[in-house]
Amino acid sequence: MMDNTIKDIIKTFEPDSKNRRDNYDQLLIYIYRTFDKKINFTKSQMLKDKYKSMRQGVLEYIVSHKRQVIKELSKRK
Repeated sequence: MMDNTIKDIIKTFEPDSKNRRDNYDQLLIYIYRTFDKKINFTKSQMLKDKYKSMRQGVLEYIVSHKRQVIKELSKRK
């Protein structure tokens, strides 16, 4: 089952391609950049570490559950 954080990120993601593989790759970039913005705009080192950990966990999940994520992306249309 997909985590709510990941589902929320997928809901806010706007792909600019019709190709599923491209959308998946764009999603990975989107996730990285979204967390990177949070990390860069946060002053607290504790929050920065939290966001880095969350980013790593989300990316690991998405890579290990690629088919499920692609399926979820294709449902959104």
